[in-house]
This record gives sequence, C-alpha cells and structure tokens, in this order.
Amino acid sequence: MDNEKYMKHCYELAVNAGKKGFDTFGAILVHDGDILEEAENTADWGKGIFGHAEFNLVHKCANRYSDTVLKESTLYTSCAPCERCLCAIASLGIEKAIFGVSYEAFSKLTPKDAAPIDREGLLRKLGIRMKLTGPVLEEEGMHVFEWWGGEYRPLEELIAEMAGVRAKAGN
Repeated sequence: MDNEKYMKHCYELAVNAGKKGFDTFGAILVHDGDILEEAENTADWGKGIFGHAEFNLVHKCANRYSDTVLKESTLYTSCAPCERCLCAIASLGIEKAIFGVSYEAFSKLTPKDAAPIDREGLLRKLGIRMKLTGPVLEEEGMHVFEWWGGEYRPLEELIAEMAGVRAKAGN
C-alpha cells in the first residue's frame, strides 16, 4: 500500500512538471517511511539540458546522505528510468527502485517499441545490485502524460497520434 502512496506523490510531481511546460516525470527518495528528497523533470532539450527527474533527485542526494542511508532507501519514479538515469541512481548505491509506468507502456508514446533489455542483469555484470520493481498504478501513471509539455491532451489522442507517426515510419 505504501508503494501506491509514494507513486501517487511521484505522479503529482510529474503533473506539476508538465504544467510548468516540462516533460511529465517525478521522483522521490524514501528512507524508513520518510520522503528525504523529491524532484521534477526540468529537461530543456532546446538548451541541451538533461534534467530528468531521477537525475535531478540524484544530484540533490549526492554528498548529502550517507552510503548506508542511500543503500537502505527506495527511489520511486513515475516512469521506468532511462539508462542514463539508471546509472546515476546506481552511482549513489541505491539498490531499490520502484517505477510507475513500464518501458513497454511508455513506448506507446514514443516512435519505437521499448527495447527488451535486462537492465538488472547488465548492472549485475558491472557489480551493481539494484532491484527494479513495477509497474505500480500504471494506468493512473499513463494519464500523467496528458500534461506533457504544459498543455492538457487526452491520453487516447496522444497514443493515436504516435500510432500515426509509427505507421508512417513503418515501425
């Protein structure tokens, strides 16, 4: 039940980011039931600023919390983290990440299908222990994307638009 509570908070952060004109992603770090930090997406692709919510959260936590606290904490994120964010999360020694929207569901809003990658296995090969768990409240999380870029658009419209893009590209 707590996973759902924390994920709903991530979704609130994601909608806030979207209403500010950013992509709709949010992340929090939880230790012993307390939210230590939270972050929204602040990416600005025009300026070349990465700004993913998970990456922003990692920056807030770096050099602020002990290795023990980070190892014992759980990172919650509104959507399964990209590989760049996954590496940033791993760099802190965080071993538990819980996501709302899966790679597969999110790919309905992108030009290509999600690549079937064993992310945990790849991290293990590097000597990094991390357990990725999800999806959590995925249907609710998909509706967060209705605020993508600051303007509300129904999810069905966004998925249909991307299906058209995929059809044109032959994907």
